Amino acid sequence: MNFSFILIGSTHSFVDDFLKQEEIIKSVKPEFVLSEELENLKLDTEDKVKEILEKKFISDMTSFDEVEKLIKLCFEKKIKLIGIDFHNFGFDENLQRKIKNQKELIKEDEERLNKIVEEREKLHLSKILEYKSKTKRPLVIILGCWHLRENSLLRKKLKNYKIIAPLDENGGVLFEPNNSEIKYGEIISNEE
Repeated sequence: MNFSFILIGSTHSFVDDFLKQEEIIKSVKPEFVLSEELENLKLDTEDKVKEILEKKFISDMTSFDEVEKLIKLCFEKKIKLIGIDFHNFGFDENLQRKIKNQKELIKEDEERLNKIVEEREKLHLSKILEYKSKTKRPLVIILGCWHLRENSLLRKKLKNYKIIAPLDENGGVLFEPNNSEIKYGEIISNEE
């Protein structure tokens, strides 16, 4: 079965996410890889890739180390790597500081965060649809596992997708490590 969308759940480092990303990218051979962690960067030319590899900086919220292997793999395979999120995920300095330092959020922070997450998911969806119209090959999309939860905007709006992510014993996407061995599984949309 040919899928339009291959969604890879990123754990944001509770397992080595790159190993699964590399395996899928090499087997699917997409024209585009879309990544939440690249935020608003578009690495679609050799010059742009070389520039980011030289700068070694993505943003205040994404460390270069988290995406370096992915950037190099896509460059080597001549795959365009496209960020599908806001710069710093749309967080102001106050939210950035609290999230990075894992500080407790007050009610107003929580409300702002929820609003930003909603906007981010709408942006993810619009970027995915934009790039789907630019290629006949499947899109490989790398997003935090939380964005692939059962009632997420993407799972409601996209058709003909396969999610590859760490799953719990009930087949649900894992958002954080549990005490058992982490195993990847697949969730397939049942609509064409």
